[in-house]
Amino acid sequence: MKAVFTKNFSFKEFLKFVAPAIVSMIFLSLYTIVDGVFVSRFIGPDALASINITLPIMNLIFGFGIMLSTGGAAVVSIKMGKHKMDEANKTFTLVVLTALAIGIPLGIIGFIFVEPIAVALGATDKLLPFCVNYGKWVFLFMPIFITKALFEFFVRADGRFNFSMMLTILGGIINIILDYTFIKIFGMGIAGAAIATSLGALIPSLIALVYFMSSKSTLKFSFGKLPTRELISIMINGSSEMVTELSSGITTFFFNIIAIKFAGESGLAALTIILYAHFLLVSTYLGFSMGISPLLSYNHGAKNIEKIKETFKYSKQFIIGSGFLIFAIAMIFAPELVVIFVPKSSHVYELACSGLKLFSICFLFCGINICSSGMFTAFSNGKLSSIIALSRSLVFVMIGFAILPNLLAIDGLWLVVPFAEILTLGISIYLLKKYKAVYHY
Repeated sequence: MKAVFTKNFSFKEFLKFVAPAIVSMIFLSLYTIVDGVFVSRFIGPDALASINITLPIMNLIFGFGIMLSTGGAAVVSIKMGKHKMDEANKTFTLVVLTALAIGIPLGIIGFIFVEPIAVALGATDKLLPFCVNYGKWVFLFMPIFITKALFEFFVRADGRFNFSMMLTILGGIINIILDYTFIKIFGMGIAGAAIATSLGALIPSLIALVYFMSSKSTLKFSFGKLPTRELISIMINGSSEMVTELSSGITTFFFNIIAIKFAGESGLAALTIILYAHFLLVSTYLGFSMGISPLLSYNHGAKNIEKIKETFKYSKQFIIGSGFLIFAIAMIFAPELVVIFVPKSSHVYELACSGLKLFSICFLFCGINICSSGMFTAFSNGKLSSIIALSRSLVFVMIGFAILPNLLAIDGLWLVVPFAEILTLGISIYLLKKYKAVYHY
């Protein structure tokens, strides 16, 4: 464990270290997109649009999962860096039990009230049946989605980066195979897509559970007296990621309303495609942030300043270089990304292509914001992380909603996220400079 987190890297070795987390997130986004492709091609654009209506539900689920995962994994990694394994095991156990205590009742409530929830989220009469059939399965498996996120984070905290990547890839393969089976062969419609996604989360979760109960893991379940007082600090530390997910749910609701206002259900379908493409391309930064997090947390706990400086230096190089590359990919290959979902002859295709090119401006700036927020979480400073996350995912987005669509109609909607990322960039740079002496990066 110590050798993995304290070894001095060349830049090439550093990239190799974070690669499993990046690949995991890219693959997660890919199989999410494949899910959308199956729905769009075999069920129809309305079914695809209904998934975007239910997206805030997924934001809520992943919000809880990522809050506990990032906050808990940072605390556990710091304790492991201090060689306090018994405390680390008890914190790990506390986080897993809390995830189940939150996920099970919320899943039951959501399953019972899925129809009024879908209506409240903006489902039209045409989209409501799709939303209900998809949402009820998502709610039913809510505890599994949360624990899957937990286990993948803690497997990385345990130093098993390739195994964590394997779990993500396995879940994606299962999802894709079952998508084809349930939707294309059995004709189960959008419910088949939801069940495929749910089973794609269940099987890797069970494998990870077996891993933590085996002799191969350093982290173990410990059911003695648990440090329940830590729970609040864990949630606060992971609150930035929770804020990001819940804010995404709120802003997705407004995105949906404005898209329907300016372009009808075609606009909503185009929006869904753009958000899929955004998730695919931004997943590089999300994975990178997850990859460096245990490295920073462990060495912060071990007070290994030189390793923290090295990690920060290489992170800057990666973020700046990849930002221009991802922006170029999005601009050049926008038509190829969109045509995966809908044919070129459709109105949705035209809307999505023009929208994605404007939306892509955000890739020049979001990497710094995402990784700055993740870095402060790794240092167990949830306050600073939340400031960045709240700025980029809610505050400046809502300001953009109020200004840009009124000036530029549907084009203004596509510029809301770039607008928010540019303004957040100033906050990120300010906080990075201010706290450099505190965290020694």
